[in-house]
Amino acid sequence: MMMKSIYKYLYLATIAGLIFTSCKKETTNIFNMFDDVKVTYHSNSPYAVTDYKELNPGDSVYLEYTIESAKKDMYAVAIFETSAAIPTKIMLKDNERRSYSGVVKLKMNTRVGKISYRIWALDKSGVYLGDGYKTITLDVKSDYNYWAGRELKIPDTLEKMNNCYYALSTGELFSYTSGATNSDKIDMGLFRVPVTEATTGRITGYKYDVYALNSNPLPFTAYDISSWTKRATLFAAPKTGQASAFLNLRTGEQIITAGKSAKPTLTRTNTGLIAGSLFYFLTPEGKYGAIYVNSIETNNVGKAVFMNVDVKVAR
Repeated sequence: MMMKSIYKYLYLATIAGLIFTSCKKETTNIFNMFDDVKVTYHSNSPYAVTDYKELNPGDSVYLEYTIESAKKDMYAVAIFETSAAIPTKIMLKDNERRSYSGVVKLKMNTRVGKISYRIWALDKSGVYLGDGYKTITLDVKSDYNYWAGRELKIPDTLEKMNNCYYALSTGELFSYTSGATNSDKIDMGLFRVPVTEATTGRITGYKYDVYALNSNPLPFTAYDISSWTKRATLFAAPKTGQASAFLNLRTGEQIITAGKSAKPTLTRTNTGLIAGSLFYFLTPEGKYGAIYVNSIETNNVGKAVFMNVDVKVAR
C-alpha cells in the first residue's frame, strides 16, 4: 500500500513538472517580444535630433526616422508625445508595409521642461508591433519664473511684521519693517476694505485687493511709505474662474501674449479678489506676468488672514 502511494506521488510530481516546463517554454518575454520592429533616427537636417537634447523655447526640431518591421506588415505609424491624449497616426501604403521613412517637424513653443517622443508601428488590426525601444527626449529650458504658494498677509498696524508686500520679479515677501530697505523691489501690497450693510452699517465681510506703491490715492494709509521707492507696476482687471487659463500658461511667450492682450493699465485691482481670480501685470522693466489666487484664508486661529497666490513672470 505504501509503495502504491509513493508511485502515485511520483506520477503527480512528474505530470506537474511537465506542465510547468510546458508553460515556461510558452511564456513570452516582454523584453524581447517586440524586437521585430526597428526605429532609426537620422540627422540629415541641422534641426534633426537623434537622442536627448537641451533646447531653448521657440527652437525648431526635426525627428527624421525610418521604421522597419522584419516579420509583420505595418499598416500605420503612430507619433506619440508625452502628456498627449492620443498619438498622431500615419496610414501606410502597400509599398511601405515593411519600411517607412518620415519627418516630424516640431516647434518648441507649447511648454517648457522635458518632452519625450516615441514612434511605433501598428498592424492591420491596430495592434502595437513595437517602437524599437527608442525614445527621444527634448529638454526645453524655462523662459519664465514660477513662484508657487506665496502667502500675502493682511497688514498689522501694531508690530508691522506681516508680509503684506510682494516683489513679483524675485518672489520675495516683505513686511512694513523689512520692506523699508527693499522698497525698490516691491511691486504690490495687499489690503482689504470692509463690506457693510447700507441701512445698518454692520460689517458683513471684507473685499481683498492689491495695489502698486505709486497708486494715487493710496488705498492703505496706516503705513507711512512716503520715503519709499514707488515702483510703477500696472495691473489688468481680474477675471474669475481662471484655473485652466493659468495652468495653460506654459511658456514665457504665452505669458507675454496673454499679458499684452489683457492690457495692464491699473495701479490697483478694485473688484474684490477671490479664489480662482487671475490678473496680469506689467513691471516697470517691461516684464509681463500673471497672478492666480489659490485661496483667501480668513478663519485661521492664531494666524493672520492671508491670500495664497501663484505667480508666473516671463523672463
